Amino acid sequence: MIRRASPFAALLVALCACGQGGVTLPTRSRPGPQPSSCYRIKVSPTTVKATITFYGWPDNSPPGDQIAHPVIHRRAEGAGTYCNPTTFATERANGKRIPYGIKIYVPFLEQYFIREDLCAASGPTSGSGSQGCRKLWFDLWIGGDAKSNSREVVECEQRLTPNRQVSVILYPGDGLPVAHPGPIYRDAPPPNGSCYGKGDVRR
Repeated sequence: MIRRASPFAALLVALCACGQGGVTLPTRSRPGPQPSSCYRIKVSPTTVKATITFYGWPDNSPPGDQIAHPVIHRRAEGAGTYCNPTTFATERANGKRIPYGIKIYVPFLEQYFIREDLCAASGPTSGSGSQGCRKLWFDLWIGGDAKSNSREVVECEQRLTPNRQVSVILYPGDGLPVAHPGPIYRDAPPPNGSCYGKGDVRR
């Protein structure tokens, strides 16, 4: 959920490409994940407890897929895989611990995410992330577009939002299982779309 532009804080230190001797930092000239998006950061994985919510096209601020700090995507997107993790946001105060470009893995979803966005209390007044992101809180991009049924996107967010803190892996390895790769919410099938691999959001 974009709030305002942030200074570019590229991860220049401790990066290495998957199966390559070096890394080319992601650029913003092309849509979709960049070739260097398989980068690894030489930090041991750590499991933390965190609050998880979701946001999408209708409850982004402003509505849409804009993000505060593109790293491997020009807009909020992703497939939940290691080399194409999905965008997430957290609050500015987490900048040192959760820098832009960090990858996380959410075990209950079995998907990877990457920080490319900033959330704040000035966000939307409705939706699962409407309270802002306080402390260790990850707001995960769920999808949607201008043609999506806004009610169904928010319904998907609410269905998936845990009612307590859950385990999240910081700096995960690249061999973890991935379920339902692609956008979490999809417009098909009509009229309600699908939520995390379910054929109808309301089922």
